[in-house]
Amino acid sequence: MKRNKWWNIFKIIWFSLVLIFFVWIWTTFQSRNIPKDTFLNSDIVSVIETDDQITFKSDTSKNKFEVIFFQGGLTDPRAYAPLCRKFAENGFTSHLIKMDRRLPQYNYQKISNLFDLKQGNYIIGGHSQGGKMAAQFVYENPDLMKGLFLMGTSHPRDIDLSSQNIPCIKLYAENDGLASVEEVMTNKNKLPKDTKLVLIKGGNHSQFGYLGKLLMDRSSDISLDEQQQQTLDNLINFMSKIKKGS
Repeated sequence: MKRNKWWNIFKIIWFSLVLIFFVWIWTTFQSRNIPKDTFLNSDIVSVIETDDQITFKSDTSKNKFEVIFFQGGLTDPRAYAPLCRKFAENGFTSHLIKMDRRLPQYNYQKISNLFDLKQGNYIIGGHSQGGKMAAQFVYENPDLMKGLFLMGTSHPRDIDLSSQNIPCIKLYAENDGLASVEEVMTNKNKLPKDTKLVLIKGGNHSQFGYLGKLLMDRSSDISLDEQQQQTLDNLINFMSKIKKGS
């Protein structure tokens, strides 16, 4: 009887610890510390939310270039809303795509039904698994996109984009525990020709979004605001060059 009692106690403790662990993991994938005005309309940005996307429409100019952003795997898409809003504030209407089950690999192709990609001027990109699937979309649909940006991902790893003539930028972080500098360098020959590689010194994987510190990620040596600002500055510069060269 005593043995059964202790065994039952052990099981309760074990399952409690497992539950706590998974709850903690899940909370790190939720958005946090998002600026209060992120989803508010202003004189220069209109926010429109549907089941498939959150659009930050730029009212600052008649810029015909738009951004399609893929969220990271399992992450709350809203974690990337501040960055997408900043794109719009700089003249680039941005579409933050909501993925089923928060997994971009399952329905990344739905953007073909959401937008007239052949007629528009779209720049596509994303973070982590979202970056992987943005690269996959470009691989499967050459000549549709005007530019590709990748954030915190070791991909393209399983496909080769080196023959594609598309402007591309890849941002990677020095302390990224999920897409290490070594992995990024290993696969750089699969990127489009003339891809610009940008190292965020002191940054990590999680701070490419407004997230908790993800499992296996390393600690950052710079603040969230600093990493977000460096990311924004590099991407706006990249997009502006595409616009200027069109």
